[in-house]
Amino acid sequence: MRAVLAAMATALAVLGGQTVRADSASEAAALYDHLAGAMKKCWFSGDPAFAAYRYSPEVNAGVPRILLVEKKMPYGLPRLVVEPKRAGTADAYGPLLASALAPRIRDDLTRWLKGNAECSA
Repeated sequence: MRAVLAAMATALAVLGGQTVRADSASEAAALYDHLAGAMKKCWFSGDPAFAAYRYSPEVNAGVPRILLVEKKMPYGLPRLVVEPKRAGTADAYGPLLASALAPRIRDDLTRWLKGNAECSA
C-alpha cells in the first residue's frame, strides 16, 4: 500500500510540476510577445540610439529570448539578451547594459514589464 501511495504522490508531483511549467511557459510567451512588440515599436522603428542594432528573436531555444545584435555582425554575440520569465519578470544581460544606453534600456524594460508598452519620451 505504501508503494502505491508513494507512486501516486510522485505522479501528482510530476503532473503538478508540468502544470506549473506550462503556466510559466505561457506567461513567458505572453510577456515575450509584449516585450518584442514594445521593442520593435520603440527601438527599431527609426530610433537613432538603436540604429546600429537589430532585433533577433530566439524562440527555438526552449526559453524564448530576445537578442539585440549588431547590424554589421548579425551572427555575432548578442549585445543584449532579454529572457522573459513570467508576468512582470525578465532577465536581461549583455554589454549594452554597461553602455550609455543602459539607463534607457533599464527604464524601458521596467516600464514594459509593468504592462505599459509606451516608448520613452
